[in-house]
Amino acid sequence: MGRPREISPEERAELIRQGYRPIEIWIPDTTSEAYLREAARQARAAVQADQQAGITELVDENAAEDWDKP
Repeated sequence: MGRPREISPEERAELIRQGYRPIEIWIPDTTSEAYLREAARQARAAVQADQQAGITELVDENAAEDWDKP
């Protein structure tokens, strides 16, 4: 994917003058196997916790099938 285009010092100064400030964020790699395993584990834990608490009104039995529908 590569890095975004670097802005010129003039562009940077103008953005700062307008009240913006630069930040850098790091996000999880959602394509990694470790991330997918952990996400699935947390989803199962959430469902189990809801079931144990007797929460059923928010559970949609067909959610998995409906997920990819337009």
